[in-house]
Amino acid sequence: MMNSPLQAKLSPTATPVSPAPGEAYDEMVTGQGVIRPHWQPLLATLSELGAVGLAERAERGRQYLEDEGVTYNLYELPGSPGPSGAAIAPPLPEQRPWRLDPVPVLLSAEEWASIEVGLIQRARLLDTLLRDLYGPMDLLTQHRLPPALVYGHRDFLRAARRTDGQPPNQSSGRMLQHYAAELVRGPDGIWRVIADRTQAPAGAGYALQNRRVMSRLLGQALRQCRVRPLNAYFEYWQADLAARAPQQTDNPRVVLLTPGPYNEAYFEHIYLARELGATLVEGADLTMRDGRIFIKTLAGLEPVDVILRRLDGEWCDPLELRADSTLGVVGLMQALRDGQVNISNAIGSGLAGAPALQAFLPKLSEHLLGDELSLPSIATWWCGQAYALKEVEARFDDLVVRSAHGLNDRPVVVASLPEAERASFLAQIKARPGDYVAQERITPSVSPGLGEKGLEPQPILLRVQVVADGEDYVVMPGGLARVPSSNDPFAATLQRGGINKDVWVVAKDQGPTVIRGTATRQRLALRRSSGTLQSRVADDLYWLGRSVERLDGGARLLRAVLSRVVGEFSSARDLVEMAVLARAMARCGLLDQKAAAAPPDSALFVGSITRACAPSQLLGQTIDGIERLAAVSRHRFSADMWRMLNHLLGELRISQPAATGDADAMLEFCDQMIRATAAIAGMLAEHMTRGSGWRFIDFGRRLERAIFIARSVSAATTVLSQNSESAFRVALEVSDSTLTYRRRYRAALQAAAVFDLLLLDGSNPHALAFQLQTMAQHLDALPNPDAPPRGADCLALAKPFADLVALFDRDEISRDDMAQLSARLRGSLDATCDALMDVSDQLSRSYFSHVQVARAFGFGS
Repeated sequence: MMNSPLQAKLSPTATPVSPAPGEAYDEMVTGQGVIRPHWQPLLATLSELGAVGLAERAERGRQYLEDEGVTYNLYELPGSPGPSGAAIAPPLPEQRPWRLDPVPVLLSAEEWASIEVGLIQRARLLDTLLRDLYGPMDLLTQHRLPPALVYGHRDFLRAARRTDGQPPNQSSGRMLQHYAAELVRGPDGIWRVIADRTQAPAGAGYALQNRRVMSRLLGQALRQCRVRPLNAYFEYWQADLAARAPQQTDNPRVVLLTPGPYNEAYFEHIYLARELGATLVEGADLTMRDGRIFIKTLAGLEPVDVILRRLDGEWCDPLELRADSTLGVVGLMQALRDGQVNISNAIGSGLAGAPALQAFLPKLSEHLLGDELSLPSIATWWCGQAYALKEVEARFDDLVVRSAHGLNDRPVVVASLPEAERASFLAQIKARPGDYVAQERITPSVSPGLGEKGLEPQPILLRVQVVADGEDYVVMPGGLARVPSSNDPFAATLQRGGINKDVWVVAKDQGPTVIRGTATRQRLALRRSSGTLQSRVADDLYWLGRSVERLDGGARLLRAVLSRVVGEFSSARDLVEMAVLARAMARCGLLDQKAAAAPPDSALFVGSITRACAPSQLLGQTIDGIERLAAVSRHRFSADMWRMLNHLLGELRISQPAATGDADAMLEFCDQMIRATAAIAGMLAEHMTRGSGWRFIDFGRRLERAIFIARSVSAATTVLSQNSESAFRVALEVSDSTLTYRRRYRAALQAAAVFDLLLLDGSNPHALAFQLQTMAQHLDALPNPDAPPRGADCLALAKPFADLVALFDRDEISRDDMAQLSARLRGSLDATCDALMDVSDQLSRSYFSHVQVARAFGFGS
């Protein structure tokens, strides 16, 4: 605890909200029961819609958000960890749909002006605080802050502190470029800050998404209420990021560093990267070479100027911060010190969001800014001070207790604890008082929202965004409103789910918005290829293409089997066809060898076919893989492409049958898989520019299809000497080439004609030669075309088949000759599969990794 001489300097000045008689503050209705003027146009629209119309708009909004794939990933199990703060092992992240209430929160222009002033002042204060704590530390030496709050905070990163007199974020003195505050209005009508988000605050992208949905649901009301738009905020943000490049250029490289698709706000990371013109990267996409940070692209290493950080600071550099981090970039801190890159927010900025600091902000505002804090915090007591601990003990039942250092730890509402637990919890606080902070419980204001019985009052908490604009700050005119559960504003976090609302700020006038710093100084060179595709993204796109084609091939094989299972197969031809299909499925990993060798009417064979459609089997795993790869590659797709992908994959997930043995249902599911893969292939062909991204997707598809053709034809060769027509029929069917063959030949199935169509015909999109030719074209068009594999290597794989097909093209072939030729062809096909696997490995080595050649160090002279 702090000793008494420091008490006067360290004491907070925030005072609790005076208990107000009556109910919570009503955002829409005055105390005299009069509708506030800025709400009246919206209520007129809502009255016209009625309960049924509003519910219909809500359903439209839900469907739109689902189509857009707007989610927030879950990390926590339901329930509270309890007052002990014991950690709960988190489950795998679960994608939770974003819930948006169709009734917004309205704020008048005059009221918003005071909030705006208070937030800008608060951002300046926290930035000044950070620059001192990561620089001279005058606040500690002058005893204006207790050292325990700084040195004991997990977000105080010593590696980020500058002791050479330079600014902590050297290319600009600012450490806090982006800031979010959570506001609650008490019964007295005053807005207060309940939490400061200074690490990598989420919510800006979700707020813009909310506004775009609301413009479709209540566009007329949006115009009638004269609501201020949000777009200008992102233009300011984009301009500020570009202006902070250490090496001033007209087109600086800005990247958004994300922890990856399993992060809770990954959707927003994609959304922000698009809005801000930044490249979405993970730590594995970046490397430090010669003191600079580079992004690994197919064209080589390209320098990075500004990093918009969505990754917590401690994970950013495993060399100087957390050694167990696999999300950061080795050497990032050194590049930052050398002034080679700018990071927003500065690493270490999470320190300013410590809940305990709110107790000291009023005094710090007077000292650092010379002004009183115009937007107060909620009354806060840090238990590490003796007087504060006594105050907490006296008010204990009316307080909320949380960790002094972390905003993500779940707060404990003391009144919700059983009487027997309160005493033990208080004893726990007294044992380690510096670890806890207590804040007053406050009844949040209410705003109308759509409930089960129509409009009803809902408690709200605002999350408002602030971004730097040169040496000043700009506030988003609106933000994200949350509806807390149990009327508890401390529970209104994004991670804990709940309802979201758009916030409308009424404009005073409709004057134009001027954005400073967006114009370039010189004319940009025209480009038709960005050349910035990350190697990791190319890898994901390549495997997305392979997975889509693998699903198509597997579905075609399974459909061919099921179409025979549901009918009567008793003839010798049917048995041969089933044998060919079973072997092809075994080669593709859909059946084990034992089941493939079993009779088609056996329980083992039928049971294995039934299980092949189950989610846990290969096709189900392939669908899972497509969903994952599509999600991590989402930023490479247009909005229309993503909506269609999301819809197709969602339909597959819903209609996927359980292992019930219903052959008809499984057959329908196979048809649906084939339709979905055809739709995905069509979208990729029509909506992606012919750059490296499209080439890798299509290369993956062609390589996987080539392997499928080789395996299916190889399976057919195992029975040529017994019943060649049955084998040919199956090979043509699963390759979708039956109609082409019949149109050309019309006669009986012959080996040379079938093999020529499936192996050598460059005009047939289901022929092996077509795949090899297309792969060769892609390789020759990629950056560094001399790197292996080369286009010529792919074309060479088709050469052995021309001679073999010619040997089949004879008037008469004995059964022994057919068996020998079949064995030779099967050997060539199997060798081609192995060669294609090697092509895949070479592609990975050449384009998906950037490994420096190790130097040889000798000893002696």
